[in-house]
Amino acid sequence: MEDVASSHTFLEDKTMPKTIKKKKMLSVPARIQLGIMAFFMFFITQMIRSNLYIARVVMTDVGNTTNESQSNKLNWNEQETGMVLSAFYWSYWITELPGGLVAQRFGGCRVLGFGVLLAGLLNLAFPLACRAHYGTAAMLRAIQGLALGVTWPATHALSAHWIPSTERSKFMTTYHGSAVGTALTYPLSGILMATLDWQYVFYMTGCLTLIWYAFWLYLIYDSPAQHPRISNAERKYLERAIGETVTSHKSPPLRTPWTSILLSGPFWAVLFASQGLMWGTITLSMQLPTYFKNVYMLDIKTNGFVSGIPELSKFAFGLAFSTTMDFMLRNEYLSITAVRKISVATSEFIPAVLLVVLGFLGSGSSTVAVVFLALSYAVGGASSSGSLPNIVDLSPNFAGTLLGIIKTLTLIPGVLSPNAVSLLNSSFGSVDCWFYVFITTAVIYMLCGTLFMFLGSGNVQPWNQPQFKELPVAKDSSQPHKES
Repeated sequence: MEDVASSHTFLEDKTMPKTIKKKKMLSVPARIQLGIMAFFMFFITQMIRSNLYIARVVMTDVGNTTNESQSNKLNWNEQETGMVLSAFYWSYWITELPGGLVAQRFGGCRVLGFGVLLAGLLNLAFPLACRAHYGTAAMLRAIQGLALGVTWPATHALSAHWIPSTERSKFMTTYHGSAVGTALTYPLSGILMATLDWQYVFYMTGCLTLIWYAFWLYLIYDSPAQHPRISNAERKYLERAIGETVTSHKSPPLRTPWTSILLSGPFWAVLFASQGLMWGTITLSMQLPTYFKNVYMLDIKTNGFVSGIPELSKFAFGLAFSTTMDFMLRNEYLSITAVRKISVATSEFIPAVLLVVLGFLGSGSSTVAVVFLALSYAVGGASSSGSLPNIVDLSPNFAGTLLGIIKTLTLIPGVLSPNAVSLLNSSFGSVDCWFYVFITTAVIYMLCGTLFMFLGSGNVQPWNQPQFKELPVAKDSSQPHKES
């Protein structure tokens, strides 16, 4: 997050005098600290989620109980291993909506911190659980899923209090810390397993979590008003920039306007844009290794390398694209609605076209496939300026709740996508099926992105306010939006 930390958006805002940098009590602006800690939170939680995927390669040894050099391996069969692998997702979706509601009421700082801490502590205990019984290991993974289900909605709730709309796109690139976590977990875990043993993969992640949590407790607060070390200039700037779009946690609890949310066109627009994006992300992230193995016969080492390239390209493009979009918004070259629609179009229409072309190209060249998939993943990073911040745009007060609804419904592509690929595989074969996989994904991208073009908005919705019935319905202005 070096680029985020050096952002002139934060450090050189005209409303913030340069004397802020000289303050000993807080030399780095508080919202930059939030961005850095959020990035590493997503990085570490992705390691917690995915380190088992590579560790299982050496931690399980079905039927081998005599070789002394293999004494640390577990005698799990394929079904038992599959149960432990899938246990995380049994429960992950359950706490997403409740996590958003709790963060909305009490603040996201404690909710998020406790969830990550619990998952990290369980990672330290995971090797012992594995030796006890595969069912015990599965139970721990399920509890980790419950704990980490709160992370996305709680982070959205925090960002509503800390990040003005002109800085929101760049902040959302912190969510791509999960992509970096995915790309780096495999080589780091491989080194540990080659030099020590598989248990140290989980010990490493658990220790990193404890270090992260110590910094989180000291540095992060629910709002600028509660932060004891924030400079007066930054606090006043955020109060002006964010204004009254979000209420204090000390205020009486707001009643969630469920009916108004469900009747809101912009909410359905961002929900479908998010579902389309998740279908593409889940399909590609789950199936890329299988695609490269079945179509291009890549060995496991090469497969792991080329499968990680798209993840890194997504983060790099997302950071550059979001910086550009925030610049356009801050200088009033584009309205906030225009920025969100351009970003959704980039993250869904362009990947759709690339996947269609790749589908028609067939299995000619693995290099061409890597290039097209890396480009498709990369432009998907524009979601950090599109559907992700748009949830906060619509309702800062209920951002955690909205994201909880949307993330809970990602259970749909999470369940349907792998089953659809399996059905296409059995119908058309392990090579020819990919044409239909790519075309199906492209159609879903186009449909969901098109709906956002018609119904999407970047304006705060009237139901965000406690007394929204007394307010006129906000019109979607085509004029540039000015935050303060």
